[in-house]
Amino acid sequence: MMTAVRQSSVRENGRVVVAALVVFELVIVSFVNYYGMASSMLSSRTGDANVMLAAHTVIDLQGVYTDPPKRSQLYQTNEDLSQMHIVFSMSCTQDKRRLLQTVFQFSAMAVGQKGPITQILSGCTDAEREAVMKEPTFYYDFRRHFTPSYSPHPEPGITDDYTPYNKPFALRHFLTHADPPVNHEMIALVDADFVWFKPLEYYHGSRDKATVTDTVKDGYAIAQDWHNYMGVGWFGEGDRPKLERLCTGKPCINVTQEDAAEYYASTGPPYIMTTRDMRRMIDDYSHFVVLGRNLTDIWMVEMYAYAVAASNHGIEHTLLNNLGVTHPMFADHEHEHWKFVSDDLMNPCTDPYSVVIPEDPPVGVHYCQKYGFVQDDKSRYHYYKYTIPDDIVECKSPLLKLPPATEWTDAIAMKDDAKRHEVWAECSLIKIVNQALLKLKQTTCPTGFNSFQGTELKGNK
Repeated sequence: MMTAVRQSSVRENGRVVVAALVVFELVIVSFVNYYGMASSMLSSRTGDANVMLAAHTVIDLQGVYTDPPKRSQLYQTNEDLSQMHIVFSMSCTQDKRRLLQTVFQFSAMAVGQKGPITQILSGCTDAEREAVMKEPTFYYDFRRHFTPSYSPHPEPGITDDYTPYNKPFALRHFLTHADPPVNHEMIALVDADFVWFKPLEYYHGSRDKATVTDTVKDGYAIAQDWHNYMGVGWFGEGDRPKLERLCTGKPCINVTQEDAAEYYASTGPPYIMTTRDMRRMIDDYSHFVVLGRNLTDIWMVEMYAYAVAASNHGIEHTLLNNLGVTHPMFADHEHEHWKFVSDDLMNPCTDPYSVVIPEDPPVGVHYCQKYGFVQDDKSRYHYYKYTIPDDIVECKSPLLKLPPATEWTDAIAMKDDAKRHEVWAECSLIKIVNQALLKLKQTTCPTGFNSFQGTELKGNK
């Protein structure tokens, strides 16, 4: 849990001392590891170490994490009475799978997310499945569901090497074969490359303006606004032949361009809808991907197919700009919420461990892009998931190295809002990944691990 620490009470002074000891301990570990391997010196319980400031919060992620609550023997399938089930899909052999699943769980636990999270894994052999089940988990109700691989054969007679087939087809398998069965009222479909900064919530009934979401009920869903990537999708005049191929003889052929733009065309993850609605549209979602791939081989066919399937069942989406932002370059026209990092924020790249959290961040960052200063070749430091070495989860591998703190001051001097947010994302994501790696290695490296922050993410990739 994240608890504010005010500096007026004896108890809170004690917490400040604890925080200081944590930082001192981390510094010692880094020093020892400068020349090689060292045992983990970080306790899994170091107490609260948050400092709530006027404009922002500094969070030592290692300090605020506690062990998951022990599960009772009662109400095992829905112990916390949550009504939303979060799912994300991955292939068993997907690059950086262990890193992404660890960061996903770690950050969800940090922000106090509630309800089960299920990782849907496709294409595991029996041996791989056995190995996966031995991997540590870091979220209090983390589940796994295994499915066949649907790439390259999503349907009989289809041979098409397109891994996004696994997203709808594996989700359908989960809805049909999950054990225990899916009995939550809502399903939230999220991508694996996601870091949480707030809990993902929904409110059933009338809208509460103080919340980060809108109403979710049968026929009404919410999603992140992906207009910057998708535009009007397959509902525009230029793509009318594609829409006709999918929708002739179906309700979606009658969806107007105005309704498509308002409710369907620009939907992106996270998606939240009722489980009943997801069951209604899942067959079309799956089959429309197959039909779409017969028309074009672009990577985003799966997302376009989702939008058309939702329209075919009249599931109107409210598009929000703060569920899963992707990059500050998309801040224009407010399709993504990138107006939360002020120029008087504490430098997020100075402290090697603590994450500087602005007052009103988005629910999460969908880190599918590259983030960094990278201005006129002055710096090539960045955060980019594809640049992270595949062996970063191994005990011998050093943690990620932060860019120079001058990236922040240079961004401030430019008076460029987008670049300021980009540097904040770069340094914050590196720190969160490092904290998640520390948690993972404390569990998987009993004889010690390399905690030196020495892996540079740098270059033109």
